[in-house]
Amino acid sequence: MKKKTISILMSALLTMAAMITGCGNTDNVETKETIETQNEQTSEAMTEPAYELLDSLNKKEGDELTIPRSNYVSYPMEDTGETLTVWMEYWASDAAASANETLWAKNWQEMTGIKVEFIQPTEGSSSEEFSTMIASGSLPDIIVWEWTNNYTGGPAAAEAEGVLTILDDYVQPYGAAADLWQYLQDNPTVDREVKNDDGHYYCFPFIRGNTYLQCTTGPMYRADLLEKAGYTGKLETLDDWEAALTALKEYGVEKPMVVQSLEYLMRFMGSAYGIRAGMYVDDQTGEIKNGYTQEAYKELMKRANEWVDKGLLDAELLTCDKKTAMSYIMNDQAAVTVGAGGSFLGSMIKSVAADPQAYNPDFKMATASFPVMNSGDTVMYGGGSYDYATTSNASAVITADCKNPELAAKFLNYCYSQSGHYMINYGKEGEAYTMVDGIPTYTDEIMHNPNGWSVSTAMTYNGLANGMGPFVQDANYIFQYYETEEQKQALHDWADGNESQQTLIPPITLKEDESKQYSVLSTQMNTFISEYSAKFYTQVLDVDTEWDNYIKQLNDMGMNDMIGIYQSALDRYNER
Repeated sequence: MKKKTISILMSALLTMAAMITGCGNTDNVETKETIETQNEQTSEAMTEPAYELLDSLNKKEGDELTIPRSNYVSYPMEDTGETLTVWMEYWASDAAASANETLWAKNWQEMTGIKVEFIQPTEGSSSEEFSTMIASGSLPDIIVWEWTNNYTGGPAAAEAEGVLTILDDYVQPYGAAADLWQYLQDNPTVDREVKNDDGHYYCFPFIRGNTYLQCTTGPMYRADLLEKAGYTGKLETLDDWEAALTALKEYGVEKPMVVQSLEYLMRFMGSAYGIRAGMYVDDQTGEIKNGYTQEAYKELMKRANEWVDKGLLDAELLTCDKKTAMSYIMNDQAAVTVGAGGSFLGSMIKSVAADPQAYNPDFKMATASFPVMNSGDTVMYGGGSYDYATTSNASAVITADCKNPELAAKFLNYCYSQSGHYMINYGKEGEAYTMVDGIPTYTDEIMHNPNGWSVSTAMTYNGLANGMGPFVQDANYIFQYYETEEQKQALHDWADGNESQQTLIPPITLKEDESKQYSVLSTQMNTFISEYSAKFYTQVLDVDTEWDNYIKQLNDMGMNDMIGIYQSALDRYNER
């Protein structure tokens, strides 16, 4: 959306909305006059200068605003005497044993005037307890979960089975979720993603609307060791990386490259070969493919075998894990790896800084983009995720058992208002954050917590920016959560110029029969692929001579049926 069209669009939207006679019970929906007054106030607040103050992290190409900007629904509500129940994952921390004890939960209730009791599953048992709850036939008012993949048959089945309520009556210009409606009008791609195949709204979504929130894992290396090894070339192509690993080996690094698993190796090398692990969308044809069935996977595995034979890549990769890989990197035994910017890169940097005498005094980490095959190629298959975060159990539905869905919608809508957006991400203004040049900036309450809590714990107690839930994640948080310059640079190295979202399967939904068939096929297929990939990597089986037999067995097991199921779902998505 261009800046000069924002006020025109708002005017057009309000004119259109004024023609609507209203919906639902007017006792529970803001009146037309009230909303128009709020719209006038919002329009004044969203003049060109105010819009300019917003950080570039909150814009996409074309200056489309990616964070909520309206305050249409009035808060706090009058006390109805009701208490909503919300089933939602939350793991205990030093600051709070349950969501009910967190400051963000208390602030959410205070700001909306709506009382809520949070119910949380036992850590590690979410799926089992979710299934038990659904089967019981007695549901809370709101369930926060993932509905496209983690509910058999997707949102359509959940509606048909009496689990969720369609939200079309609430996601309206004058509805109980008017602020969510406005956000979706500003972000038409997200609007399409969060509907079912019939075009109906079914959830209050968790949105990672910025590229720096969508690619937080990537290649990293020991810059000091690479410098001592005398390598001064680029780290762009696979050939560049092989030259760097060779220099490290000759310098004396025992395991130049280590990764946590074969999947992490695929993340590192996949973009160069134009494939992803599992299902993906081919960037040339737009069709669904499976990376493990492509000739490119055979070539990738042959390259990995060569690196192992040359001593460049860890021969014991199959028994490696996160902790082991970190130890190798920190203790000079390895130099190149793949991991997350926070729990992996950040943890290593902090661990070394906390005990400098135990490690190399020259220890220095750096990051790089995903390798490509030829210099100048665009990264199309490395990292990335969709705005609608369907990999997280974090999108809220109002259940069919909810006696006051209007109230539930207003409670959830608050997080998609401008004021609610900052509260749910950061905490209370003036306590957890302040606005500095229009940018929400954490205070010492978070960055240097007086209780001695870690930054992560303080964040999680005050807001949900570094967690998940039914809201739009604010990109400014991660550049503060990532405290070191190396981590901040990682976000740019992994995301800038990365077009990998084009090859990700969007938030498609499978029909119930498709979901059941796919579940059976994928379980068998994944086991078979894992076993064969391990044998290819260790060269127990020669990938060249065994390839045709491997592909035949996959096809006999139903690989084409699996791909067809996803292709049908993608076709439906493209028709939304």
